[in-house]
Amino acid sequence: MEWRSEAAQDRSRVLRCFAGADRTSSATLTAQFENDTWLEASSWNGYCATLAGEAASLGHESCLRVLHELGGDAAASLVAADANGATPAHRAAEKGHEGCLRVLHELFCMTIDPQLAMLAGSYASTARDDLIQELRARRSLAWTQSSKPFDRVTAGHSQLSAAAWAAKKGHVGCFRFLFKIGGAAAFLRSLRGRESNIDSKYPCLLTDPALLDLETKRGWLNAQLSVGADAVIDLVVHRDDMLQGLCDALGVHETTGHVDAQAGRVNITFDGEAAEGDGVRREWFGQTIKEIIDPNRGLFKSLDGGRTLQPNPESGDHAADHLAHFALLGRIAGMALYHRESLDVSWSAAFLKAVLGYPITFDDMASVDPEKCDNLRKMREYSAEDLQAADLAFDLDTEMGQQAFVVDTNKRRRVSIELKPGGASIDVTPDNLEEYLQLYANHQLVGTIREQVNAVRQGLGVFLDDVLRAKLRACCTVAEFQLMLCGAPEIDVDDWQASAEYRGGYSAGSDQVKWFWAEVRGMTPAERGQLLFFCTGSARAPATGFADLMGYSGQQKRFAIERDDRGVERPPTAATCFNTLKLPPYPSSRMLAAKLRLTFWAEGFHEGAVAM
Repeated sequence: MEWRSEAAQDRSRVLRCFAGADRTSSATLTAQFENDTWLEASSWNGYCATLAGEAASLGHESCLRVLHELGGDAAASLVAADANGATPAHRAAEKGHEGCLRVLHELFCMTIDPQLAMLAGSYASTARDDLIQELRARRSLAWTQSSKPFDRVTAGHSQLSAAAWAAKKGHVGCFRFLFKIGGAAAFLRSLRGRESNIDSKYPCLLTDPALLDLETKRGWLNAQLSVGADAVIDLVVHRDDMLQGLCDALGVHETTGHVDAQAGRVNITFDGEAAEGDGVRREWFGQTIKEIIDPNRGLFKSLDGGRTLQPNPESGDHAADHLAHFALLGRIAGMALYHRESLDVSWSAAFLKAVLGYPITFDDMASVDPEKCDNLRKMREYSAEDLQAADLAFDLDTEMGQQAFVVDTNKRRRVSIELKPGGASIDVTPDNLEEYLQLYANHQLVGTIREQVNAVRQGLGVFLDDVLRAKLRACCTVAEFQLMLCGAPEIDVDDWQASAEYRGGYSAGSDQVKWFWAEVRGMTPAERGQLLFFCTGSARAPATGFADLMGYSGQQKRFAIERDDRGVERPPTAATCFNTLKLPPYPSSRMLAAKLRLTFWAEGFHEGAVAM
């Protein structure tokens, strides 16, 4: 009883915490549990450890804070593991209490950051390095054991981290927070080679692009593509005509583009040559795609000097069998994904969005036709009288549908396309303007190439059916799919930086600019590709270097970093047609790094793309 007398005053603070907390049934149960724990505990240390675990399980944030404030054994209980190796962080993640995880991380940062700063200035030794690793594991709530590696997650998951518990129980908010603070890294590494388990054991990780890294997503996709892919196609290819007989061999109707095929591997040999294997197949992928996108075929067009391609709406005027070629492209893309080979081409974001079924937004217009997007955007400033005078309805005349958007009240309307049923008789007003702009964008970006998109999707569907495409849309950004399909070629950061321009008050010597390039240099090739895609619409650098970076309609537009003074709470935005990153003046390199990485999962940040 002696320890209870000595700890009575501290216990009273805990009791006040319970009394002032939520007066729910769960809080009452917690108070009863506290009393039982007090009576059954053999020491103050044991009492605090049991109470910390229960507080985390029930989402009792104020109790965690009180234990930390009491210091000593009470504060130590926040990192203590029970007989099963579970800490309060594990318990909070298992039960889905994101608030408790945030409180624990906040409290640990308060106590651990000064220790890390002190250790950084001490003499290097194995003991010091081990202590730093353990403190970092605790700070990120990744700690699982008291020996190296301190964040170990076993392959069979008999030893789980807080992140593993959050993923297993489907608590997306908890996992997202742990991922953000670095507490999910070891768990994600434990998934490598076992990505096929994600669907059955951790399906919540497929609901948000920000929950898995690109490498894990690529492994997951490969596991999905391997299921039921039992067919084997042996192709003998003629080098002087790579496409000869290819439609028949891959199950594509040579006229309609209809696809009748099974998923499986493809083996390639060139006619009259003995070589075979992965290298030969890789060469075939490259040469075949090169023939399909040959400008002389008229199947694709580019508005940025050839860096990205999208279907030509008039492709049928160039070849009667154009849909067969688009279906063939989809078949080849699916096989490339299956074999984990990259296609040496970069597609426009709008085209990939259409093929995979991502929602098209009005802002996507800016990445394809910024002048037209600007004219349409200005309509938001029109009064009701202006719109009435423009005499617009939910239809397009034969000229307006294919040429630049012009408001001309004197032009006789020749209606040929309705944006919605009965659209010719529905006037555009301030109340329905946004719907009009959205439908217009859908028509321009998808409607004009619907046949081509459907043909590509049908070919791709041999491997990526509707269900798998839906999962991809949920867990991957367009940029990530582009990288999985077309690869992440090495980006010369020295060349990128040397060719950059600065605007709005930034210069090469600005802190934010120096922090930006330092962060880029620390990125993986895939991350640089994602950032470049966000800024320019393509994950690939120009073949002749960044000095030849092209913008809209083939005009040279070097990469630029422009100061954005609308607030440091905002993430970076981009004007892709002008290869411009709009970067707020973040006060620290850490904030800039965190905000910059938000661009990896961002879509549609093209605001102001033409107002420059």
